[in-house]
Amino acid sequence: MTGSGERVVAVVAHPDDAELLAYGTLRRYRQSGAEVTVVTATHGGAGVSLTDAADGARIGHGQRMVETAAAWAGTGVDVTGLGLADGALRADRDLITLIEQELAHRSCTTLITHSPRARNDHQDHLAIGTAAHNAATRLPQVRTVLFGQPHAPGARFTPTVAVDITPFLNDKITALARHRTQGGRWYLDAPYTRHRAADTAWRLRPHAAAEGHGFEGFETPLLTLLHHDAKETSR
Repeated sequence: MTGSGERVVAVVAHPDDAELLAYGTLRRYRQSGAEVTVVTATHGGAGVSLTDAADGARIGHGQRMVETAAAWAGTGVDVTGLGLADGALRADRDLITLIEQELAHRSCTTLITHSPRARNDHQDHLAIGTAAHNAATRLPQVRTVLFGQPHAPGARFTPTVAVDITPFLNDKITALARHRTQGGRWYLDAPYTRHRAADTAWRLRPHAAAEGHGFEGFETPLLTLLHHDAKETSR
């Protein structure tokens, strides 16, 4: 993990997505001295099951972003929301421009987002992954792009980048539990979180898995190692 000078931005569709995809990774980046920001595109107001909605359940405006703030409280990670409608995102010019402005404003060097190619994933995830990747290609300071592992079954996701999140695995479970409006969803529960971290370890780093380590996995269309900043050299 790189340290001071790195500016990491996670652009995700819904409150809880950053925690699912990359909580441990973002904590590792922050621990190393990087500036880290979570940008949540929608307010997540549609995050009510059909059964619960039929029983009259509703999510108040801003309620899920409050849960996101609680999930990251005390970590040094900044959280912001774009307030877009949940369930209706399209990777069009407006969304690409909006994300490009966010990345440029934060001088993003590493982007973490959804996979734009994962099968069976939520439509908002696919839209954000496509738009964010497109926006990143327009910004020369973005040196690395990581697509986080979706939880959708049959997504055909093949991680090639592994981040050891063992020191933050329990914190990740606690952070996901902050999303009380989403209680009962299997992909937010501790057993699945531990299973996925272990599964990624066995797939990519079996020796570490045998020692009890857990990992978050990513696909990458762009990975820059040992970046050389010409401006620093010229001083």
